[in-house]
Amino acid sequence: MTAEIHASSVVHDGARIGANVSIGPFCEVGADVVLGDGVTLHGRVTLMGSVHLGVEVEVFPGATLGGKAQSLGSKVEPDTGVVIGPRTILRECVSIHAGSPKGTRYTRVGADCFLMAYSHVGHDCQIGNHNVLANSVQFAGHITTGDHVWVGGSVAIHQFTEIGDHAFVAGGAILVGDVIPFGMVAGNRASLKGLNIKGLSRRGFSRHQLHDLRRAYKAVFEGHGTFLERVSAAEERFVKDADAKKLFEFIRKDRSRALCLPDPS
Repeated sequence: MTAEIHASSVVHDGARIGANVSIGPFCEVGADVVLGDGVTLHGRVTLMGSVHLGVEVEVFPGATLGGKAQSLGSKVEPDTGVVIGPRTILRECVSIHAGSPKGTRYTRVGADCFLMAYSHVGHDCQIGNHNVLANSVQFAGHITTGDHVWVGGSVAIHQFTEIGDHAFVAGGAILVGDVIPFGMVAGNRASLKGLNIKGLSRRGFSRHQLHDLRRAYKAVFEGHGTFLERVSAAEERFVKDADAKKLFEFIRKDRSRALCLPDPS
């Protein structure tokens, strides 16, 4: 089946349009855009520069993808743009900016993500698979997330922040530090509140896995000695636990932002 393109939309020469694509009214699709099979643009969608939408991506009215970075002196550069993974849904007025030559070149959002209305992903962000960004979430530039990350409404996240797999950021948080895998953070400024137990349970983590993760978390963030001493001791204690190993490796990383820690008490 050929693409269905509304008469009011503009598709520039050079754009590559897959099979079963639907382009609703008043869209603009730039010359360097690639639309995979089954993509739906519901109307009033703007795709500028190099934008690649994977199969069955769905974009709602008002979304704008591929604009230059919101930084003084930025300009459109060759071999930069936006890549969106298969089956991701972008709701009303989502904005995603192109990567930069000094960054990752391409801003990427993974497969099966759900970005709700008015959420923004800044230049050079690298968003994992199965991420959910609620309404009005604001990602600054150069943010990296793992898979299965959930971010509540009206969250603002500082540039260069990293968020690990299966983490949860509570609504309204102002996040300026890196979030451990499996962690849950909340507040302004956000602090670590424990593990994302509810989210992990919903994703099929067993009671045994959750029990071991709790033990590893407590070994690192509670007890005697310095933080790094506790990490080293926990690494020896949980050497055969794959989930705990992921936690320890994240903590040991060189990082641009400080680690988000529990409030001292």
